[in-house]
Amino acid sequence: MKTKIAILPFLLTATVHGSSLLTLSNPAADNAINTGGGNNIRSDWDGLTAYPADANEAHAVDFHTITVAHDSLKFYIRQIMNATNAGGFLSGDQMIIFDTDQSRATGYRGAGDTFSVGGEYMLQGASIFQYTGTGTDWGWNYVTAASYDDFPINDHELSFTRSTLGGTNGPVAFDFIAITDFWGAGDVYPDGGHGGAGGGYYTYSTIPEPGAALLGGIGMLALLRRRK
Repeated sequence: MKTKIAILPFLLTATVHGSSLLTLSNPAADNAINTGGGNNIRSDWDGLTAYPADANEAHAVDFHTITVAHDSLKFYIRQIMNATNAGGFLSGDQMIIFDTDQSRATGYRGAGDTFSVGGEYMLQGASIFQYTGTGTDWGWNYVTAASYDDFPINDHELSFTRSTLGGTNGPVAFDFIAITDFWGAGDVYPDGGHGGAGGGYYTYSTIPEPGAALLGGIGMLALLRRRK
């Protein structure tokens, strides 16, 4: 009797160097998520899918999960931390690098050319900057401050207008990594984000991918996409 082996699509979420590890889309009704300071509410994130949990690696600033969402006006980001320092969300050690053209050939690739993405924008604390350098040098212009709430101390949420990341309505999709140390000694999310051209990263899309419904119960679709 022959044994049939079923290969499930979601198994392709395993790390593939130089590829997007996972693409998610979390559309929300306009202003359904409240990121105003002091609201201390996270139930408005219920039903949205976070990127995979990262292990507690005992860094002073250590990521657990990141969730990205959007409506017609804004991008929303929630960061649940294993640990943050006394600066909380405003800590300069807490950063997300956005690759809005989804090409490592342009944007900031880290001082040692170690990022898996080329970032056109950076969220540092609650401030957003646009890259002005040539790839590995440090050059940023301040763009705007995000609306944010950082209590409880290890559960931070923020929002900013979509056009903050360029264009009239922002990018249709972007790749990103989160880091707590530019030199790689801190936490990286995903772990391969400091892997250079061969490292992994996550992707967010404002358009749900065709076929995502096939994964129903886990509510996500992995795309194994090579860098440009």
